[in-house]
Amino acid sequence: MYQIRKAYVTDVKRIKSLQFQINAFHKENLPDDFLSPEEIEKNINLNEFIDSDNYIVLVVEHDNSVVGFVMGNVWERKSWVLQRRQIASLQQIAVDSAHQRKGLGKMLVEAFEQEVRQRGSEELWLEVYAFNENAIELYKGQGIEPTLLFGQKKLT
Repeated sequence: MYQIRKAYVTDVKRIKSLQFQINAFHKENLPDDFLSPEEIEKNINLNEFIDSDNYIVLVVEHDNSVVGFVMGNVWERKSWVLQRRQIASLQQIAVDSAHQRKGLGKMLVEAFEQEVRQRGSEELWLEVYAFNENAIELYKGQGIEPTLLFGQKKLT
């Protein structure tokens, strides 16, 4: 049985392992953009995210093992031309490859949405690379549709 809960500092090692899985997929598709696991390890202290009131880190457990996670934060959009609004940013989501296609991504997105609604968010934002067709399919299934386009062009 799968169960979602808030992440603990004791989950950091497993969350990093899942981050490295998804990072390998991204690095395979954009090798010049993504860092190696060693570089990520130096740059990110997941304990800070888990302990922060500004971040939401949820995990999905199966047989007392973390098999997926979602992480993001809530912030206020301040703009000269757009209405102020409380936004939830879903920044990372990963499910262990052995547990994919079982609805866990959907469970994590739904749990994240519930948590950020309780914190007053009015919208959910995320970024996804165009090559990540599985993630795009997941997000569309959750009613998340593209409203902004970002382009990328190498200048060197």
